[in-house]
Amino acid sequence: MVKDFEDRCVFDELKEFYYNNNGELYSYQDFEKSGVKEFNMSSHKINDLKVYEKNRLADDFIRIFLDIAQDKEEITVLEGYVTLNPVINYYENLEKLFKCIYEYENNKIYIENLIYKIITKSNSKELIKGALIGAYIIKINNIEEILKIYEIHNEYLFYVLNGYEHIGLSNNEFFEIAKKSKGYGKFFSILHLKPVNYEISDWMIEEGCNNNVAITELVCLSMLSIDILDYMNKTTFSKEKIENLSKSFSIMFSDYGVKEIRDEVSVCEKLLEEINENAADIYSLYVTISILYSLEADLIDYYKEKKINLQISLYNKYKNIIDMCKKICKKEHWKTVVENELTNIELETSILITCAEKIGYKIKKKDFEILFRRDYENALLYKYAFSVGNKNIKKCAYNIAMKNLSVSELSSGPGEFTIDKLKYEDIQHVCFFIMSKYMNYEDFADEYKEFNLRAIKSPLIETRIQASSNLEKFKGKFDLNEIEYIKNSIISESVSSVRRALNSLLADDYKREKKIVNVDNFSDMTIHVKDIYLISVNIENNNTYDRSELFNKLKEDDMVYLIRDSDNLDNSNVILVTTDKGLVIGTIPINLGEIIKNLIDNGKYFYGIVEKISDNYEEISIGVVMSYRDVVDEIGDTLMLLSDDVNEFIQ
Repeated sequence: MVKDFEDRCVFDELKEFYYNNNGELYSYQDFEKSGVKEFNMSSHKINDLKVYEKNRLADDFIRIFLDIAQDKEEITVLEGYVTLNPVINYYENLEKLFKCIYEYENNKIYIENLIYKIITKSNSKELIKGALIGAYIIKINNIEEILKIYEIHNEYLFYVLNGYEHIGLSNNEFFEIAKKSKGYGKFFSILHLKPVNYEISDWMIEEGCNNNVAITELVCLSMLSIDILDYMNKTTFSKEKIENLSKSFSIMFSDYGVKEIRDEVSVCEKLLEEINENAADIYSLYVTISILYSLEADLIDYYKEKKINLQISLYNKYKNIIDMCKKICKKEHWKTVVENELTNIELETSILITCAEKIGYKIKKKDFEILFRRDYENALLYKYAFSVGNKNIKKCAYNIAMKNLSVSELSSGPGEFTIDKLKYEDIQHVCFFIMSKYMNYEDFADEYKEFNLRAIKSPLIETRIQASSNLEKFKGKFDLNEIEYIKNSIISESVSSVRRALNSLLADDYKREKKIVNVDNFSDMTIHVKDIYLISVNIENNNTYDRSELFNKLKEDDMVYLIRDSDNLDNSNVILVTTDKGLVIGTIPINLGEIIKNLIDNGKYFYGIVEKISDNYEEISIGVVMSYRDVVDEIGDTLMLLSDDVNEFIQ
């Protein structure tokens, strides 16, 4: 229960509680809200002000403060000022100014009296915070008692701890504060704590992340900065201890990845050995899956960056750990563990779903419905339902989602949002996108078209693109109202890739020829510095070939191939333009085709670089390039007579 102080001042309320409860935390505060502004600033969740802005705000605070101290202004003016300009935004500048004015002010008693009056009589949280800064900077009388009293409330703890730092509190005393802290107070106290001995470092690993808020940030403070391998090597693990640690480890691996951990290979191996021997709880399974996914993602990155040959030793170690994870995940008892956690309302749904999906546990429809109704904004539940769930689960998820999501807002008109720029409060857009991506027509024959027509007006770009792609199956089957609806969507669409996709829905490509040719000879075609750019041309025969598969796949700067049309018996000079998959998208102008045909017959290779594409893909211009490949091939053939490996010579 959260208590309002009403007419009673904050100090008196906290002082009475402090002495009546032996310094225990003030129990009437909301531990999920108290101190959140200070947390957001100190964890860089909000943008810091510029230096001059901080200086200006601190200057204004001190000017008003001094006017009040000299009876030139009412205290309500400063209350209003800090309400609009919270102290956390410029507290460091305020510390410096309080120190300066106290050193040079002759009538120090006025400053001391006003600070003490605010601290002991005010009911303004922000004003008290500013006064606490002044109190520990100038060390007013009874500063230790004042800080002790305000220490029990997380709303003020950030400033209290700074005060303790200023007056020289020992690390052991900070440790005592950390041990009893909770909520955002735990983050503040660990921020000041130094792991100078095993007792403190062990506590930070074992208890530092045991909290209801700021868990990801606590993992960073209490685990990533400590030698975890040293801790694991000197610790005797029981079943209970490893299970207690698994929650923190799972967050560390899922939020930060394996590479962020010192001695990551040894830590993973040691942890997995202990889990394999001792653990049988949901968090032990989740930490195993987190390690597995993190390492698999790292290996994919290595492949993409072509670093795998340079990291062969590390690669092999990662593969061994991945094999360990897969072996652990195959244990049969995990299905019982997951089943027993279905009714645990304190367990994060994401953890439950991740574990169920990985081990192949099939959640019953009635259990899934309970989970989904309780957490219908959880994106992982949507992915599970529409990609893994049976038809009953899919229908259940669809009905609950369409009833509870703000569908009118989610289809309110095109915007320029992308998934990577969404904020947490925009999670419904992600859920709606997942529905558009994973719903299939066979399961939603009656709803599919209407849903996707709505989705093409989503503010999220990815949803509009996906919905446009989904509607391709109805091409040529839209009624007049639907055609008009799509046309209006095209008019209001500002993103070219989406506009192209929408235009494709109204194109008559379904009446055209879909032609695919063999492009194996071009599979190793690459751009060479000695390639010769010839001319820019528009691709012809737009109305002959089906281009429906091009939409949002063929883009500017992509390579296309120029190939002789061997099937054309009437005109041997026709040169086809194809994608890298062999899909014919048109021909080059016939006058240029004759020249290129003769050069192809003499062993030359040609390709095109896409320069411009119209919104409806009816007009595509390419730059025609003669490849240097035939010269490379000729040199290679010659050198092959001298060497088993042409790559020794060709660079």
